[in-house]
Amino acid sequence: MRPAQEGRLNAEMGASDTDDCVPSKSSLITSIGGPSSGRMVGEHAAYQGDEQRHGSTENNRLGDDGESASEPQIIDGDSLVNEDHIIENFKRLAGLRLRGSTPKTYETAFRKFASAEGLERYTRRQLAGRKGQELLLHYLLGQVPAPSRKTRNASLKCVWTEGLNLPYPVSRRHLGEIPEVQNRQSPRDSDVLPWLKAIEREEEAVLKSLLLIVFQLGVRPSHVCLFRWKHVRFGQDGKPEAIITSGREPGNKRMTPVKARLPPDLSEALADLKKIVPDAMPEDPIIPHRKADGSLEHNVGMSTRNLSTQWRRFQAKHLLTRLSPVYLRHWVSKVCRRAGLSHVATNTMQGHKSKSTNMRDVYDIPDDEELFAEQTSVLPSGPIGFVCPRLELDQVLPTELTEPLGRCLSGEILPSQFAEIVTAYLTRQLKKPVSTIVA
Repeated sequence: MRPAQEGRLNAEMGASDTDDCVPSKSSLITSIGGPSSGRMVGEHAAYQGDEQRHGSTENNRLGDDGESASEPQIIDGDSLVNEDHIIENFKRLAGLRLRGSTPKTYETAFRKFASAEGLERYTRRQLAGRKGQELLLHYLLGQVPAPSRKTRNASLKCVWTEGLNLPYPVSRRHLGEIPEVQNRQSPRDSDVLPWLKAIEREEEAVLKSLLLIVFQLGVRPSHVCLFRWKHVRFGQDGKPEAIITSGREPGNKRMTPVKARLPPDLSEALADLKKIVPDAMPEDPIIPHRKADGSLEHNVGMSTRNLSTQWRRFQAKHLLTRLSPVYLRHWVSKVCRRAGLSHVATNTMQGHKSKSTNMRDVYDIPDDEELFAEQTSVLPSGPIGFVCPRLELDQVLPTELTEPLGRCLSGEILPSQFAEIVTAYLTRQLKKPVSTIVA
């Protein structure tokens, strides 16, 4: 305190001894420490790094309720930690860096750990020592399944370092051997066919577009949620003909490039969807968010969680065997291999970064038109058309049987009903003169 300030303070308080009115360094430290009134100068120096990180001591002094209105909570080393304060610090420090639902996922994982291990019974000083490592390992090794430990450990590490401002005491070697992800066999065509029939009967434009994007392009659910109308290339006839993304756009941190020609059914579905929102802006999502009441928010993209909900509802509605979008991604890859589509054309269509070291795949970088031409020639109707080829019915059947056959293939009528229609048709033909039948 400056001498002039000391003089004014003494005059106001009527004190004769200046030292009685000047707060000492130890008393200042005690006032900042909160519940720990016995903090020493040496301990204050040990936590000076925290004060420098969150601002000066004077600007971060806590109120009577122990909370700061504008700055992250400084957690005292000798007071019990507070779960809400840890999450608050984590959100303030990491919330801008993490995107989407990641902060909420990390928060949920940490709260489960805090509840299971009784984290609020310990002080920050205890957690900085061996006790913190013991609690983490007891939870990860005892309550988290081995295949999930790597992901759960990453969630806890982020909240621990940002929320508690402590070094994370668990490394990969502490977790032991984590099983590798097992590659499942791709779905059989017989498992996929019921889904294809259900998609063909679907009339809702948004849901049909969502399903066809997954089945025809084999992209990840995150791609579906990040696709915008600016990524759609329209042809001279005004219909969507391709989806092209660079993968280096703001907000698309994890999105790999996609270059895919649109099969006819997907192009038609997106054209129908565009009619619903003719004034959609380039930045608007292709697949909008669906609320619980069924209404759509056309300027808000569908989240992966919302996509999973819509996917499960469609599966339950049509009593289908469970097939996840990622599982179908493997099926699309298998169909592309069977059709003879090259690695580079398959990878760009599915938004997959190839790990191959083949010289052809590394140095053969065709332009967009070459990729689209190959995809058109090899898979003119997409993977669905390869598995379920459509006959040119007008050239194979008479006009009177074309429409009933289409209804039979789509499931609207039973095969027995179609057989009755064919029988009636043949009966009528047999009653005609031979010259008429031949003609």
